[in-house]
Amino acid sequence: MRAVTVTQVNEYIAKRLRDDQNLRRLPVEGEISALSRSGPHIYLTLKDAGSMLKCAVWASNIPRIDPSLLENGRKVIAVGDISPYPKGGSYSFSITHVEDAGEGDLMAEFNRVRKLLEKEGLFDRKWKKPLPEFPLRVGIITSSTGAAIEDIKKIITSKNDLTDILIFPTQVQGEGAPASIAENIRLANELASGGLRIDTLIVGRGGGSPEDLAAFNDEGVARAIFASVIPVISAVGHESDFSISDLVADVRAETPTAAADMAVMNTFELREDISAYKLTLVRSIRQKIEAERLLLTSRTELLQSNMRRKVSDARSSVEKAMIMIRENDPRNVFAKGYAAVTDEDGSIIPDTSGISIGGTYEVRMRDGSFTASVTDISRKDSSDGK
Repeated sequence: MRAVTVTQVNEYIAKRLRDDQNLRRLPVEGEISALSRSGPHIYLTLKDAGSMLKCAVWASNIPRIDPSLLENGRKVIAVGDISPYPKGGSYSFSITHVEDAGEGDLMAEFNRVRKLLEKEGLFDRKWKKPLPEFPLRVGIITSSTGAAIEDIKKIITSKNDLTDILIFPTQVQGEGAPASIAENIRLANELASGGLRIDTLIVGRGGGSPEDLAAFNDEGVARAIFASVIPVISAVGHESDFSISDLVADVRAETPTAAADMAVMNTFELREDISAYKLTLVRSIRQKIEAERLLLTSRTELLQSNMRRKVSDARSSVEKAMIMIRENDPRNVFAKGYAAVTDEDGSIIPDTSGISIGGTYEVRMRDGSFTASVTDISRKDSSDGK
């Protein structure tokens, strides 16, 4: 038996595909999914209820196509050629023209749920709950085996050593995914109401096609998120993905990694900040004490200076008073040879106007007194100034 090589088989099939005129300028109707861009080219999948067809829009054909028609969930009629790839044993559909064919099934359901919930007010900002600043436990509702859970655990444990992680293993795609997600949201809330502390819920998954993310557009999932007493962070897919869960959740994260980052505080940085604040506070207190000590010293010195001045002034006043007392003490006057003349009542007679010839008066001197009778009075004329 003569065998052929793999290359020969693939090249034969590729030649047959290229030669088949039925595969040229072929109009294909389908719903766009897995839309992406790599370099100058656009890649997508056209799908219907039974199958999928990988497609490419090469850079040279992009200017001929209305970019608004290229969105996930949109049903289009794409015109193009089947392009084989012998080396990989595969083929794709090279699109040269796109026309709108209406709304795809996924997009139609997305818009139905969105309009219904928006009309009921489930997206209103007034219902959004703030995330706790210091969560002690974060519940994670996602697949226990996907990359998303590993990313979330890595981020949380790398920045926080106080918050516990509680994982609710969840089916996040496929037929049973919406029920699994909604049930675990309700379970987390039942545990919390029963006394188990759960501060925040992260609900989501990693990236994927619109079909993979469809569970997070489910009406039941959206209502379970809205009914959650625990604040919910929606983390579905990549940055460009958007879901009903994002609209109804309290906070939307662009990715599961971003959700983990916003869910917890960085306790390591917090400790560093506390140490820095403590050091600043100690320095401030020391500076304040030193400033108060200098102020107290200054005021004490000023008080002492004022007291010394007042004591000195008081001493001078006392000394002056003592001098005046000494100078006005009659005994000191008597010591200088002066005497005091008093009448019968003991009143001092200051001048001769109070003296009468024949009168008897007491004359007081330094060491005693005597009685004198006046026989003559000699008065000075006041006009001579003596």
